[in-house]
Amino acid sequence: MVVETLAAALPLVVVAILIVGLLWPATYAMPIAWGVALGIGYVMWNNPPEYLAAASIVGVMTALEILWIVFGALVLLYTLMQAGAFDRINEGFTAISDDRRVQIVLLGFLLATFIEGAAGFGTPAAVVAPLLLALGFPALAAVLAALIGHIIAVTYGAVGTPIIVGIQDPLESVAFTQEAIQAEGMTVAEYSVEVAAWAATYHALVGFVMPLFAVGMVVYFFSPKDERSLEPALEVWPLCLFAGIAFAVPYWLSAWFLTAEFPALIGSMVGTAIVIPALKACLLPITHLY
Repeated sequence: MVVETLAAALPLVVVAILIVGLLWPATYAMPIAWGVALGIGYVMWNNPPEYLAAASIVGVMTALEILWIVFGALVLLYTLMQAGAFDRINEGFTAISDDRRVQIVLLGFLLATFIEGAAGFGTPAAVVAPLLLALGFPALAAVLAALIGHIIAVTYGAVGTPIIVGIQDPLESVAFTQEAIQAEGMTVAEYSVEVAAWAATYHALVGFVMPLFAVGMVVYFFSPKDERSLEPALEVWPLCLFAGIAFAVPYWLSAWFLTAEFPALIGSMVGTAIVIPALKACLLPITHLY
C-alpha cells in the first residue's frame, strides 16, 4: 500500500521538482509528468495501453474544459483593459473609500471571491491584482491581497469545477465507489453535493477572518520597517469581520441548500450588497490609510 501510494504521488513529485525546484516551464515539465504517470500505470497497476490512451484522452478533454474557462477570464481581463473599464471600476471603489484597508476588503476579498466563483484557476490574481496596482498598491501587496482574499472560495471556483471534476467525475468513473455510495442510499451527484456542503462548513468557520488576515498582511509587511504595526489593521476589524460574515452566511447556505456551483458566487454577491451600504452608513474607518 505504501509503495502504491508513493508511486501514485510520483508524477506530482516530478512536477514539483521540475517547476518549483528547477524552474522549468510547465510546457516542458507537464509532458514529462504525463509520461511518468503512464509508465507507473503500466508497470504498477498493469493497465493496458488502450486504457492508458483512453485516460489520456479524458485528461485532454478535461484540460480543454479548464482552458476554456480560463480563456473566458482572460478575454474579460483584456476587454476591461482595452475598454478603459479598469479606470471606471477603480473610480467607483475610490468613491466609496480611498482607504487601502477598505479597498482590500472590497476588491481583494469580495471581488476576488466572485471572480474565483465565476472563473477560478488563478483569475482573481490576474484581474484583481492589476486593479489594486492601479489604485497605488505595491505589486507584491496587490498579488498578496488577491491571493489571500479569495482562498475561501477556491473549493467552489469556476462554477464548482473542483467538486465536479475533482470529486464527482472520478467517483462516477469507478464502479466500486458508485456501488458503495449507492449502498448508502445516495447517488454520486448527491454525495458530491454533501461533500461540498461540509467543506463549506469547515471553510466558513475560519474563512470569515480572511479579510482581516489579508488587511493585516498588507498593512504590516508593506509599511516602512520602523513603522510596522498591526494597529492599522485592528482599526478596521469590525469592517473585516462584518464582510467575512456577510460572505460566509449566504456562502454556507448556498452550499447546503443549492449546489456546489453557487456558494462563491452567491456569497460574494450577497456579501457585497450588504457590505457597501453598511460601509457607507457606519463602518468607514475613522483614520485613513493611503
